Amino acid sequence: MQSNVNPNIQKIRVIIVDDNFVMRAGLRSALMLEPDFEVVGEGQNGLEAVSLACDLQPDLVLMDFRMPLMDGIKATERIVANNPTMRVVITTWSEDPKTLVGAILAGAKGYLVHGRFTLPELTNAIRSVYEGGALITPSLAPVLLDLVKSKAGSGYEVDLELDSMEQTHGSSLKIVSEALLTRREREILELVQLGKSNREIADILVIEEKTVKNHINNLYSKLQVKNRQDAMSYNRKT
Repeated sequence: MQSNVNPNIQKIRVIIVDDNFVMRAGLRSALMLEPDFEVVGEGQNGLEAVSLACDLQPDLVLMDFRMPLMDGIKATERIVANNPTMRVVITTWSEDPKTLVGAILAGAKGYLVHGRFTLPELTNAIRSVYEGGALITPSLAPVLLDLVKSKAGSGYEVDLELDSMEQTHGSSLKIVSEALLTRREREILELVQLGKSNREIADILVIEEKTVKNHINNLYSKLQVKNRQDAMSYNRKT
């Protein structure tokens, strides 16, 4: 029986770092089911994450936040400082906005809360980040949006005892706002604001119309808008 898997497929090389063995095993099993993922290493604390990232040069590090010796945020900052092109996705149980913004300031491109995503959503999130996007658990998007709206134009920097990170990475507001939407969602938002229909957007981006609708629903949730008209005027309102 012939395999349907393309042997020439480009694999996304991933390191998994979590101090919980069961969690690591579950994430590993989920990724190994996908033909375009390769788990090249595992660690159980932030120090190991930094070392593995340096030695193995993965495409992406999937990492817990709360770990012994060094937490995920500090590890992310070191990993990104050593290799700015390396992608980091934080997985955590924490929905604390300070943790989320801290992860973004450190350079993480994804922030997923356990219990808030399915395995297909996890793998799709990793693919999106690998392709240059940024993704957070949708339930936290309103928190970020409120923060950006309340502080925009005031020159106020988020006080999270992360001053050194802010000096390295620039304005926290800019980083936070960019993290709200994935690259594909930004593309679709631009087309929506040009007055394109779902069918026209699907044709332009060469994707299914159903996929466009799903992305637009995600946009509504992240931007806290109720309809297409609100989405079309979103940038002008903020």
